[in-house]
Amino acid sequence: MKSPDYDSYDCNRACSDCRCLILIVGSSRRDALANLVLALGLGTVATLFIACSPSEFERQYKQAVLENPPGVELRIRTRDGRKQYAPSESVDFEEFYTSKYRNHWHIEISEGRNDASSSTVVHISNGKAMESQGSHAGIICCDSRHVWLTIDAVRVPYKLFTTPTRDNLEGWRNPDWHVLHLPNERGRYQVYITSYRLFSAGENTKTYGGKGAALTSNIITLEVK
Repeated sequence: MKSPDYDSYDCNRACSDCRCLILIVGSSRRDALANLVLALGLGTVATLFIACSPSEFERQYKQAVLENPPGVELRIRTRDGRKQYAPSESVDFEEFYTSKYRNHWHIEISEGRNDASSSTVVHISNGKAMESQGSHAGIICCDSRHVWLTIDAVRVPYKLFTTPTRDNLEGWRNPDWHVLHLPNERGRYQVYITSYRLFSAGENTKTYGGKGAALTSNIITLEVK
């Protein structure tokens, strides 16, 4: 049987393995299931199903994805696709925004100079506990710049050149990467973010204060070794 793709699966590894086992059992004949129950014992089977029940982290993630605006997608990726990090090592990552519908959605791309770009929340879980981290960027007031979304991905942090232009009079430069911090404890962690830099077509394209719609990303699995 093919191993699950943990980077795209929305629960912890042990639970994914259990669900695969349950699927196999469910597709077997009734007498095979009876033999399995006798072999494992009722207590073991009960434990198996408890271990596979959705965690609070999974429930929170699934609910957040259901609330994403239709047709809009946010995907996150670490620098060079890295998956393993040393304790206390920071994780550089980037965000990619797309919309199926042209001229429906736009995002704030001026980093750290408005509420929307400074409100991102990072969600982390090791399968036993979970934590949320707010943005580490301080707000330097005030500037705002938006770009419209299409099916072609817009990368954030967005590239802004230091040479002053009509849209960037001060030559403000965005950071090259966003940064998150995993716990120092060794183990596997699932990570996703909730961004608030998304705005609909009817909203202003200059947003110095206030947050946009919540948009939840994919989950990535990282390891502290």
